[in-house]
Amino acid sequence: MKESSFDIFSGRPGKDMVWIEAIQGLSNARERMEQIAAEKPGKYFVFSIASRAILAQTETFRKPEEAKAKSA
Repeated sequence: MKESSFDIFSGRPGKDMVWIEAIQGLSNARERMEQIAAEKPGKYFVFSIASRAILAQTETFRKPEEAKAKSA
């Protein structure tokens, strides 16, 4: 049986969300969302088209050192 596909979005649901990619399997989607969030801080969520529900979400922030370096 084929695993379900889940969509990863950045931003806030229904507001400024941007589709990033689709991943097979919920655990794979959660793991990929965390990888993306570690690389580019922000808000992210995993959405299931089948159940029309958000199944996971995270928000990451830039480290203070990175914020200082970018503003200098």
